[in-house]
Amino acid sequence: MACTLTALIVTATGTSAGAVGAGRRLPPPARDALARIFDPMLEDLGLRTTRARLQNLRTYETDPNGRHLAIYVEPIEETYSDDDYVEQFVEVAQVFLPRVFDRWKGLKSFDVCQEPRPSEDDRAEPPPRTQLLVTRKGSKSVRWRAATLAELLKVALEHQSSTDAARDFSVYFEAALDAQPVLADARAEAAATATTTSTT
Repeated sequence: MACTLTALIVTATGTSAGAVGAGRRLPPPARDALARIFDPMLEDLGLRTTRARLQNLRTYETDPNGRHLAIYVEPIEETYSDDDYVEQFVEVAQVFLPRVFDRWKGLKSFDVCQEPRPSEDDRAEPPPRTQLLVTRKGSKSVRWRAATLAELLKVALEHQSSTDAARDFSVYFEAALDAQPVLADARAEAAATATTTSTT
């Protein structure tokens, strides 16, 4: 099962293993290979890759030819606080976006989850504390280098207001993080500036 907490429906057409290797249209399907790419940047944020895999979104099963990339990261140190989960949400996103779509043209969608500190939940697949999920199309709604938390929340609200676009951009924070002032302020700003779209 993906770390995705919201429904995402993406047509996942396969590609041959040869095409993956030769054309680099999809990321490597193994966790270790992906960690070698991203962990140097994640470690600067006090995080490391725990799991990473390609998935077929029709089945949510691991698939070396899947078009969805799921990345799971956890804190390296116990000093990683609830503030850090919120305040580094954007920086975690910037490690991967828009890089994953620029680098792997066959990728259709992506999500990254921040997992609990190991001392809090040491299960192999704990529920995430935060999640960002985007499709290739949804990723184009954000200028990632200049992104702010309020902007990501605003874009998520705008996508959720349209049944056609809701699957393209989703932000999740565990309820326990709602007490963080940074998150509360960003939610308020996003709500005040979001442009909602009604559907009939």
